Amino acid sequence: MKFIFSFLLTLISLIVFCQKNDYEVAKKEFENFIFSSDSIKIQNIKNEKFEKIIDIQEYHHSVTRLLDFGLTESIYELRFSYPFDIHYVKGRNVIIFLFYLDGKEVGKIVDYVRYKDEEKQISDKFDSGINKYFVNHNSFYNTKTTKEDFIKDFLNRKVYGDGCGYKMTMIKKIDDVERDNIENVDKYIKWMKSYNPELQMWGYSEIEKLLKKNLIELESEELKIYNHIKERNLFIETCSGCTFGIFKKVFK
Repeated sequence: MKFIFSFLLTLISLIVFCQKNDYEVAKKEFENFIFSSDSIKIQNIKNEKFEKIIDIQEYHHSVTRLLDFGLTESIYELRFSYPFDIHYVKGRNVIIFLFYLDGKEVGKIVDYVRYKDEEKQISDKFDSGINKYFVNHNSFYNTKTTKEDFIKDFLNRKVYGDGCGYKMTMIKKIDDVERDNIENVDKYIKWMKSYNPELQMWGYSEIEKLLKKNLIELESEELKIYNHIKERNLFIETCSGCTFGIFKKVFK
């Protein structure tokens, strides 16, 4: 009886290990491909042959947009499938961020979209050339940020828009900060200084409402940033009713 129990326990452990190992191998070869490929190869990833990745699904190129100071961002989203056991496969949703500074690749982020039972996993690879962008950002926005802040901001994706989703719910808070509250004006100004274009737009909108009500006055540095966001007029991720992932310019 003890022998049978031990055998079953060992068998279960091996199955669990193999399942985990299949995912780790798939993840590793996916990252090896992404971090060694240019945007053209990534756009054609469905044509690649992998050892553990069975298929590339739900693949689409969300946007390529010019940010501040010569930095271009491209976002790709997909789902890759890998063996789960003899009869089944599993899939993992992934968001890929590519960054180019003055036309030269300077960094990539692979964001393994979080599942309830798994910790969020992120892999990144950056060239030292992106430091020029951080210097320019900190100088213009009067901040003291690092590469870690940059990554955190871009992974903290915020769809800009009210009434999104089936319930058409109006967004009352962003990152636990209440909107339409003059007491949070410093938070709104901080949003405008973010690396994240959508969060910048949320900050702009909250400040705009307070300005129209004559409840605040901006200092010259803050007004410079406020005007810059409007004049720059980036493609922003927004929604239209139940449809998410729409990138368009906010200002006509």
